[in-house]
Amino acid sequence: MNKISKIFVAGTVTLGTALGINISNEEESHNEAQAITTQPWYTYSGYTSEGGDFVLDQSFFNGLKAGNMTFNEIKVNSKYHSGSSSKVIYDQTFQQTNGKTANSVTFSIQNKSVSLKDIRVQYGENYKYQQPINGDKETSSDGLYGYQVGDGNIVFHVSDGYVTSAVVS
Repeated sequence: MNKISKIFVAGTVTLGTALGINISNEEESHNEAQAITTQPWYTYSGYTSEGGDFVLDQSFFNGLKAGNMTFNEIKVNSKYHSGSSSKVIYDQTFQQTNGKTANSVTFSIQNKSVSLKDIRVQYGENYKYQQPINGDKETSSDGLYGYQVGDGNIVFHVSDGYVTSAVVS
């Protein structure tokens, strides 16, 4: 009887282990498939100068990070290069355009709607700074703050502590 009990216990452990591995592998496969099909994307339509605080939204940040940004039906990413053509739609200027793609887009942000402090909270302290291109530096925060976020890039033009415009590529 003792021999039959040992065989039964060994069989139960083996079967339990085999089922546990199958369940575990099945869950891993499911998670991988879900991660592949879910891509963050950000789409903007209309004028940007009447607001601009959308650059602080987590969905905007995630779309930028994934390199999936669309402004007024033009996909923007630094990987697109097509000569020197540009296009203006609403109040946004697209550079190196080709059909529905552009290398970058420049847009204005409403006066005092996004502060440098807000940008640092959302994008962090890991930026590249450049002195203002046009005009004199009036305050210590004036200048360009560039961030590489995953597959995307964004440069904020700051004057008197507030973002005045941005370039996404």
